[in-house]
Amino acid sequence: MILLASKASLVVRKDLHPAIQYLLLEAAHEIHSGPGMFRKAGQFPAAESIDLPLSRHANQFYKTGPPFLQRHLPFWLAVLTQQLLVLLIPALAVLYPLLKFLPALYGWVMRRRVFRFYNELKLIEDQLGSRNTQEAAADPVARLDRLEDRASGFRLPVSFRPLLYALRSHIDLVRQRLGRP
Repeated sequence: MILLASKASLVVRKDLHPAIQYLLLEAAHEIHSGPGMFRKAGQFPAAESIDLPLSRHANQFYKTGPPFLQRHLPFWLAVLTQQLLVLLIPALAVLYPLLKFLPALYGWVMRRRVFRFYNELKLIEDQLGSRNTQEAAADPVARLDRLEDRASGFRLPVSFRPLLYALRSHIDLVRQRLGRP
C-alpha cells in the first residue's frame, strides 16, 4: 500500500530567537524522531528545505546538535551565559591592554612624585652656582633642610622607597658641596 501525503515542516519566523529555535528543534527531535506508523526513525525533523530555506541555526543544529552550553547547562543558564559572553569578550578586549598598561602608569606616577623633589633640588643646586641672583640670597641650607624634611615625611609604597633614599643621599651630596654637614 502506498500512502501519498505532504511532508510536514517545522516553520519559524526569521526574528525568532536562536535559543528558542534550538529548543523547538530539540523538542521536535525528542518527540518525533523515533519510528512511527507513517515514518521511519529519523525522518522528522530532518534537514530538508522543501519550500522555505533552512535557517542557519537549524542547519547548525542538524550538523552538530544543540550548542555546547545548551548541552551541558540548563537552558536558562546557557542563554544567560551566552549573553554574558557576548558582553564579556569585547570588555576583555578593552580591559586586557588597559590592565597591562596600568602597572606601568602607576610606576610612572610614583616616580614622578619623587622626581618633583629632584626638580626643586636642581633649582637649589643651580642657585649655588650663580651667587648673584636674588634666589641665591635665600639660605640654601634652610631650603635643603625643608626639602629633606618633606622627602622624609613623604609616603610611598615599599617598592618605590629606594627612590626616596636615593633622593635623600643626593640632598646630602648637595649639602656637602655647600661645605656644611
